[in-house]
Amino acid sequence: MNKRTYFNSILISLLAICSCKKEEPRSVQQDSTPPGIVGNVTVTNLNGAAKISYTLPGDADLLCVKALYQTTKGTKHETKVSRYNNSLLVEGFGDTSTYKVLLYVVDKSENVSPAVEVTVHPLEPPIWIVRRSLAIVPDFGGVNVKYINGGEDDLALVVLANDSLGQFSPVTTQYTNLKEGNFSTRNMKDVQTQFGVYVRDRWGNLSDTLQVKLTPLFEELLDRNKMKEVILPGDAPLGYGGNVAGLFDGNTTSGFYHSGDAARMPQWFTYDMGVTAKLSRLVWFMRPEYYYSLHNPRVVEIWGSNKPNPNGSFDASWTLLATTTQVKPSGLPEGQLSQADIDAALAGWTVTFPLNSPKVRYIRFKTLKNWSNGTYVNFHEIMMWGDTK
Repeated sequence: MNKRTYFNSILISLLAICSCKKEEPRSVQQDSTPPGIVGNVTVTNLNGAAKISYTLPGDADLLCVKALYQTTKGTKHETKVSRYNNSLLVEGFGDTSTYKVLLYVVDKSENVSPAVEVTVHPLEPPIWIVRRSLAIVPDFGGVNVKYINGGEDDLALVVLANDSLGQFSPVTTQYTNLKEGNFSTRNMKDVQTQFGVYVRDRWGNLSDTLQVKLTPLFEELLDRNKMKEVILPGDAPLGYGGNVAGLFDGNTTSGFYHSGDAARMPQWFTYDMGVTAKLSRLVWFMRPEYYYSLHNPRVVEIWGSNKPNPNGSFDASWTLLATTTQVKPSGLPEGQLSQADIDAALAGWTVTFPLNSPKVRYIRFKTLKNWSNGTYVNFHEIMMWGDTK
């Protein structure tokens, strides 16, 4: 080994030793001096909440600002924001009363400043705004509730009815943050019933209860054993072992419909329900291995007829009953599923029909788009409800 190589080896070894040396942690300067208080406090009252703005004291070791307050229900709340914020939000108020909020500044040594007392006067909470918008009408197997939630707040709408023991208890809870919408209760008898609806927020605040007496419209689950394929010109060719009969075998994990290679969008298939019915709803179930992806139908039209034209055309013999677009609850990318996605998939996608829909016997299930924007349609089961009287 020459001298140059020898000294290079020593230098590399020294560098390796130095790089492995553990860095000593920097000591944190502790003190027992409380920080200063917030100043220039202003309040912006909001619906069920208030925004409090302020300026921070000049202490160099500030950590956060926290707010302590208590609602009329006796629940204590604490809100914290970092030193990089100059405002915080206090929320969870169920009325428009006046509330006291205490603001504290906390430093890195966990010293706490004296309190600054702030008065807030929240505007009308969202539960009451949405409560005034509620409308209840009879629906097949229950009632339909419409609502407007202009603030898109996270709310629960709870429907009450008398149970078998005569107790006025919840039968349906709808969680929503939509700007507006509607939902229905199901599986109730067509007898006059006392119904109620109230609104709840995520802090447990409740509106009062809207109460009405209504009679649900009659509906029954249609007999799947009477349903069978009708082949008309233009219907999508089948493939990959799929068939229309698989949609009516009562199994949501085996027996399936699958269109063939020659199928193109839009595409449809036709079937005879075996009875003439005023339809209330249709539920389809996706292929389990591919929830919200691949060939499962996404944008669908449901057509009805009593005497389809044998040439297969969409002429006056067919009536468009409903159009629907399936929605993935979580909004996650394809291949990622939340528990809400799985629960919704297991429950099936429900298509509701207008109350003024005509009675029909024949159905055309027309897919305009699947989840992959491809040319196949593949799913597992259909269930239908309506009134055959």
